[in-house]
Amino acid sequence: MDEPQFVEVEGKKWVIGRAYAYRTPDDPRPGIGTAWEIVPGTTPFTRGSEIQNLETSAWGRAIGALGIGIDASIATLDEIQHAKERTKVMHTTEAIPDDPWQTQTDTPAPQYKAVSKGSSMYPATPGQVKAIHAILGKQGTRDDIDKLAAVNAWLTSMNKEAVTTIADVNKHDASGLIDSLQTPP
Repeated sequence: MDEPQFVEVEGKKWVIGRAYAYRTPDDPRPGIGTAWEIVPGTTPFTRGSEIQNLETSAWGRAIGALGIGIDASIATLDEIQHAKERTKVMHTTEAIPDDPWQTQTDTPAPQYKAVSKGSSMYPATPGQVKAIHAILGKQGTRDDIDKLAAVNAWLTSMNKEAVTTIADVNKHDASGLIDSLQTPP
């Protein structure tokens, strides 16, 4: 990883870094990942660990540039959240463009089915399923079987029925699970 650099943008301090992922020692086209973090961090979890967060993001993006570990997008859930936070502090006279992460243009209408007795009839959205996978992965649960076990442990702790796949979680329960996963213990 290149040496992190500190810069000022619109009166705010940022640390910027770049990481490289090589397939072989003489790889002529390594994956390159660039990231930046605001200094000081804006939450108790990021304050004091800005460099570590920068490194993790840059390395993840470099590895992702090689197509490793990418399901649909190289942006992490944290990066999407940071982008949303940045739009809150931007000072501009232009209208903020539509958020492509929240706009579904070519997505067909979901097929609704009963998920479990007495629960919502609406399945989790694709975004919710992705978020559950991303959050659990970020917390160290990498294997899909282990992720499903974690989801079912939460569901049964809430006196709800277990599911056979994460996509079978209903929309309401997925929302509760995501909130629970994002709440520090």
